[in-house]
Amino acid sequence: MRGWYLFLAVGLLDVIAAQGPEKRRTGNVCNSDVECPDNAFCKQSSYCVCKDGFVYAAVNSTHKGCLKEARNGEECVQHIQCHSTMGVHSECSNGVCSCATNSHLETDRCYETAVIGERCVVDQNCFLGEQGPDRQAFCVRGYCTCQLQFSPRDNGTRCVRDALLGETCEDNLQCAGPGLECRGTCRCRENWVAHSEINACVESAKMLNDPCQYDVQCEALSGVAEAKSVGAALCLGGVCSCGYNARPVGNPAHCWHRRRPGQECIRDEECVSEEDEPGYCLAGRCTCKTCSPDARDFGGASNLSAPPIYVAAILSLAAILRH
Repeated sequence: MRGWYLFLAVGLLDVIAAQGPEKRRTGNVCNSDVECPDNAFCKQSSYCVCKDGFVYAAVNSTHKGCLKEARNGEECVQHIQCHSTMGVHSECSNGVCSCATNSHLETDRCYETAVIGERCVVDQNCFLGEQGPDRQAFCVRGYCTCQLQFSPRDNGTRCVRDALLGETCEDNLQCAGPGLECRGTCRCRENWVAHSEINACVESAKMLNDPCQYDVQCEALSGVAEAKSVGAALCLGGVCSCGYNARPVGNPAHCWHRRRPGQECIRDEECVSEEDEPGYCLAGRCTCKTCSPDARDFGGASNLSAPPIYVAAILSLAAILRH
């Protein structure tokens, strides 16, 4: 019975209060809007509710009411005004709404900030400063991770795009792909060579018969660094070999284009007779001790600077006999 009397007493107090001029707190029973606090209304003639755009909060130390929701940079009195629009990582600081410490603003909401490698809940946690046109970091399996073809820098505060052969770089880690190093731009390391068709570095062969996939891998075996015999070494049958009309010379052997007596040359290694007698390069032309130049080496050679002496003598004699 005592509980029943208490229930009746509480109900009676509510009726008496409804008859007075004092407005009811939000959530209390009501019959009309005038019984509710400012910026609230009586929903279904039953209880007070804050209007859209307002939130129930302490107006001051003694009074509660419906305060206007606030966005970033707008005036506020209580944190809840910011929370309702910007999330729980916002705060009312110095009378305006802003993101709390260790949080950042993105798409009008505050998110707790995490760098690469730290825990996250949503992609927006992974904040690396001003976002470009494309997000560079994502929340993957609960941790912030750089997007594909990007790698972390500066303790996870930046994601840097991987650089390809010939592109600008800031360190070796940025150069993506085997055999690359950073020297202002991504370049091939020593003993690697650039392959333009695949825009990548491939490892150079060190000696003939080394395995290969591309001719460019054998190029280091075409002549020597100070005197190249371009195209003399090729990738044939999966190994580096001397090409047609080229021959191996030296130890270790390198490939040299065959130059017959009378043809232009730059090194002795190029010169060889039709009988494979080794020759030597004299004044830019091949010769040998016992061989004679083939007539074909001179008849169609328009690039010769001057015919050999004995050829010039024969031509002069023919001219004299005509007269």
